[in-house]
Amino acid sequence: MTAATDGKHIGFKIVPMLAFLIFLGAATVWVMSFLTVRAVEHNAAIRSVEWAEFAVRHAPQIEAVAEGLPLKSEEWKLFEDLISISGVFRFKIFSPEGQLRYISGEGSEATADLDAHNPHAANVVASGRTLTIVEDGRSKQDRPDLYSETYIPVYNGDRLVAIAETYLDQTEKSAAVRAEYTLVAVIMTGMIVFALSAPLAGIWLLFRRLRIQNAELEIERLRATAADKSKSEFLSTVSHELRTPLTSIKGSLDMLKSGRVADMPGAADRLVAMAARNTATLHLLVNDLLDFEKINSGNLEIHKSPTDLVAVVNDEIDTLETYGPDQDIEFVFTCDNDALVADADPIRIGQVVRNLLSNAVKFSPRGGKIVVSVFENNGSVRVTVEDSGCGIQQGDLERIFEKFTQVDSTDSRKHGGTGLGLAISREIVKKHDGDIGVTSVVGEGSIFYFDLPSALLHKSLNDRPAHVPELRYPKVSVTGMPRAV
Repeated sequence: MTAATDGKHIGFKIVPMLAFLIFLGAATVWVMSFLTVRAVEHNAAIRSVEWAEFAVRHAPQIEAVAEGLPLKSEEWKLFEDLISISGVFRFKIFSPEGQLRYISGEGSEATADLDAHNPHAANVVASGRTLTIVEDGRSKQDRPDLYSETYIPVYNGDRLVAIAETYLDQTEKSAAVRAEYTLVAVIMTGMIVFALSAPLAGIWLLFRRLRIQNAELEIERLRATAADKSKSEFLSTVSHELRTPLTSIKGSLDMLKSGRVADMPGAADRLVAMAARNTATLHLLVNDLLDFEKINSGNLEIHKSPTDLVAVVNDEIDTLETYGPDQDIEFVFTCDNDALVADADPIRIGQVVRNLLSNAVKFSPRGGKIVVSVFENNGSVRVTVEDSGCGIQQGDLERIFEKFTQVDSTDSRKHGGTGLGLAISREIVKKHDGDIGVTSVVGEGSIFYFDLPSALLHKSLNDRPAHVPELRYPKVSVTGMPRAV
């Protein structure tokens, strides 16, 4: 894992955390501001009510001012005293209709309409309810940094006689409230961070452990890839090196066996025949290794052409007759037509048939029977090989098509082979867009089959005998198998 990748992973972890902390901070500031405004409004309402309680005792004089009536000089003194009640630094008196009649410090000369003065305050006339507005006074002359305006309806009995507007300095109150809420916010934030620290630390440790494990797995993957590549190169090299001398040995033994070089006594002839059979087995094993290497590298070549599968299967059965009798195996061959044609590579499909036949012979008991069939199956041509062997457990039916796999893989197994035949057969059939499988009953035998897309060419070949539903071959057996899996 590179440093750039590490940085990217760390960034993916840090960015959400920073975003959460920024959101938490913004939310805290908003909540503090909201609560501060509400606290200031509540404080203004309480203090304004205290002012109103004092002022309502002088409702007749306030009513006179609201109506624009003249007052005596000692009565004006009353309004000067109102400015010192409950911290009010300024107040105004409006008529019930909303006409401004009095401003503290300015007397009764100013006139203004309440609706024009503050449209929101005009609702007080209609509703009769107190309204408080918090204002920022830093840009205004003769105003505190933060102050409140409270519009209070003044009643004389049940009759609305005036609207009073009081101004309160809220700078100190706001600072005190903000300090209190800041302390609360810090405590809450600390609690949240503390509550999240344990799981966040756990997540960080988990990510760190996963990163270390991923790095270790990546190293192991690279080692395994290198080992697999080395193994494939080794198998390819060894197989190619063995193939040439084996071909020469096989050719020489075949010539000796044919008797065209020299006549040999019976004992020598049997030894040559045995050597020829084992050489053929070794030669095919080398071919399997080469095919396995081609499959792993993706270089397995398939050359398709219209191919008569009846003829291919028939030829592979005939090939088994070249091996000496030992187990007395009886072959029964059945087919639907004289020719069932598929779009296939005859050499590779012959290899698949040979693998299935050799397996059937290898696992069938002495005197057993193998039934080989070729027939149409839902637009495909199916080839089946049914033996009378020991059968396969249900749990092993899929596993036997894996490379280097055998049902009995112990050192004491009765049957030889590398475990490549069925794996190679499966890949060959897949290359033909076909399907391969097996059904089996333990103790009764197995039926291996494969399907290939039909070429829709069903014809009788001139060089083949007339169709018969079933062909029985003489009992043959193999003491040296052409293919072992």
